[in-house]
Amino acid sequence: MNQQSNFLFLTGANMAGKSTFIKAVGTSVYLAHLGMGVPAKEMRLTLFDGILSNINVVDNIVKGESYFFNEVQRIKKTILKINNNGNWLVLIDELFKGTNVEDSMKCSSTVIKGLIKMKSSLFILSTHLYEIGDELKKYPNIAFKYFETTVKDDQLEFSYQLKEGISNDRLGYLILKREKVVEMLENL
Repeated sequence: MNQQSNFLFLTGANMAGKSTFIKAVGTSVYLAHLGMGVPAKEMRLTLFDGILSNINVVDNIVKGESYFFNEVQRIKKTILKINNNGNWLVLIDELFKGTNVEDSMKCSSTVIKGLIKMKSSLFILSTHLYEIGDELKKYPNIAFKYFETTVKDDQLEFSYQLKEGISNDRLGYLILKREKVVEMLENL
């Protein structure tokens, strides 16, 4: 990643490694900034003003704030923070998963198209919304990567290797079935 390709659009099936990858990058950058060793064969990076994470967003029942509302607030705070043209690492895992698919795609697309204007920061965003990838391909600073999965005899196999492109793998129902939840429901 660099200023010419500062946005990573990361896709892949459930359990393929997207969240783990984002957390590993964030942890490695943090450790490097502390002057500590990182779990990598090699790492070159610039000095960041900070790391912003939109990973473990939760609802707040006491305040009456929904999960989706808190996702919006986290993005709002991110925009306010990075708008000073600083050099930030922004990590976003499953943007707007707290709403319906149509709103999620529209909101995600809007946020991504805005964030890609911030050339001084680096962004890694994971999503299952591979459908919005096609409309984003016209932006030269977005790199499209995915984690590959294969299914053999109803068994999932994960390579945990980044590949070029966009994954449209859908394995949620297979996992539900494999874990015998479908069978349990049928036997109720």
